[in-house]
Amino acid sequence: MSPEHLLATLGIYGGAFAVAALSSVFPLASIEVFLVGLAITRPPTVASALVIIACAALGQVVGKLPIYAASRRVTSLTRSRVAQRMLGWFTGRHTYPVLLASTVFGLPPFSLMATAAGLLEIPLRRFCLIVGLGRAVRFALLIAITMHA
Repeated sequence: MSPEHLLATLGIYGGAFAVAALSSVFPLASIEVFLVGLAITRPPTVASALVIIACAALGQVVGKLPIYAASRRVTSLTRSRVAQRMLGWFTGRHTYPVLLASTVFGLPPFSLMATAAGLLEIPLRRFCLIVGLGRAVRFALLIAITMHA
């Protein structure tokens, strides 16, 4: 499906949500590329940009929930040496700042952090809040930079 067809079918807001949700689980789809293209070809007003950002952030939260939920149900992985090492630097007082940094900057990779968040049993509401907030900041910066470049 082309971006034009997607926007004609779902509209700007539905398209932002759908691409964001898809890009959460399918790495070849990129919400960042979609948002940059949207900002260049159809520059949004401030109010419209805020709704686009909210839809994209919500789409990312919805897309990551299956990964988070599946990792909460997995216990045998937490016994592996690699999982223990990954979880070691993610636990403690740095848990939430590392997750937030991952959602905004992509380092450490957000897909790994969504999995680790489930393994660490971060409360669902807190996970959704951190992911939604961090992704909204990321997308706001992306759109602002694109529109002012």
